Amino acid sequence: MRYLSAILSLLIWVSVAGAQSVDTIRIDVSEFIALGKERSSLLRTNQQDVNLATNRLSQARAQRILPRIELTTAHGLVPGVRSSNPELYGDRSLYLDPNLENDWEDWAIFTRAEVSAIQPIYTWGAIRSAINAAKQGVNLAKAEFDASSAEYEIQLYELYYGRLLAYELQRIVDDAKRTIETAERELNNFLESGEQDIEDKDIYQFRIFKHEFFTQADEVSENLKFLEAAWNLALANHDESKVYMPSETFLDPLDFQIREVMYYESQASLSRPELMQIESAYRAAEYGLDIAKASNYPTVIMAFSAAFARTPNRPRQANPFIRNSANYENIVYGIGVRQNLNFRVNRENISRSQLQLRQASYAREAVSDGIKLDIRENYRRMMMSFSRLDNTREALDISNEWLRLEQIDYDLGFGEVKNLVEAVRSNLELEVQLRQRIFEFNVNIGKLNKSAGLPIIAPAHNE
Repeated sequence: MRYLSAILSLLIWVSVAGAQSVDTIRIDVSEFIALGKERSSLLRTNQQDVNLATNRLSQARAQRILPRIELTTAHGLVPGVRSSNPELYGDRSLYLDPNLENDWEDWAIFTRAEVSAIQPIYTWGAIRSAINAAKQGVNLAKAEFDASSAEYEIQLYELYYGRLLAYELQRIVDDAKRTIETAERELNNFLESGEQDIEDKDIYQFRIFKHEFFTQADEVSENLKFLEAAWNLALANHDESKVYMPSETFLDPLDFQIREVMYYESQASLSRPELMQIESAYRAAEYGLDIAKASNYPTVIMAFSAAFARTPNRPRQANPFIRNSANYENIVYGIGVRQNLNFRVNRENISRSQLQLRQASYAREAVSDGIKLDIRENYRRMMMSFSRLDNTREALDISNEWLRLEQIDYDLGFGEVKNLVEAVRSNLELEVQLRQRIFEFNVNIGKLNKSAGLPIIAPAHNE
């Protein structure tokens, strides 16, 4: 009994450990996209462009207060000075001694510090325009990130439904394998019984069909393996104990309310990130032109400078017109004007800014036209995929009816095996086509929503 109990305990432990070794996590398309975006190194890289643009905005704002302030220090050993007549020339009037010389036996540490700063007072709007241009740069970077995020979303969306399609095709292949094996057994029985109705071409056609089918079956199997690996890459899943699976078990067409194409165009004009991107570029070019024009005018500034030097063995001098470079204090401040006199360069800078503004204007029109064309193309594809889906579904219903008729005739002894095989082949092809049509329809819905700036996974229902 102890031996049997130990074996049972071991079996229970092994079964529990095996059950815990693989954690299957089922997620729907929304969760798959959210998790893929969260773990995407590409999107994290693109997010840094937004951070850099935000940093440039902070730098532009920092130019308002003391854009230039510098501190310079110097340190070293300096010899002292020796007067030829110490009683006549005191420490405060050594500059009067014509025979003053260095004292190479008296050394001290020399320390000097200088601070200079410039504060703009009036710049003809150049600083304000620079800040506004940097703000547009942030908006542009955010729009670029949103565009790349939407592009990545549609890839994840297609990858999710691609795996559902692979599962559907795998089920069809498994069912078809059993049907083909049954048909092959029946065909061999007919051949062994000497059935005269079966011709050689029927046998060869069946064999060709069988090998073509197994080729497609291998493609379906390899495609499923590829999609499973692609899921792990998209979700950055390197843990073999975790397996992500779609929450749905079958590929069904989305419940989608088709609207007029004008609806999608109007939505795109409000939400498409590419339009926001080119609009920000246009506004930034406008502010760049203002900055270039402001460079032609003088800038009013306030300047400040303070210097300090100390050397113990070099006494300060009392004369305000005499400066001991080793021991002094000095403060200078005032208001001044700064003007760039190279007006030819300024003129070329303004011309360049005008060209950039004109280019941005043309690009804004081109992007708008391109988005409208993209919407109409995706709308056309969606409508065509809807038509193909509807007609393939009707054709499959007819094929099912034909297959049932051939099966009944064959069971009653009136049918021919070649007709049954042909009906099976037609039904199999239509089953595969229907799943592919559903996949195309669902993906085209996502692409249409993306082109209109709508959420990819949100079907458009009537309100």
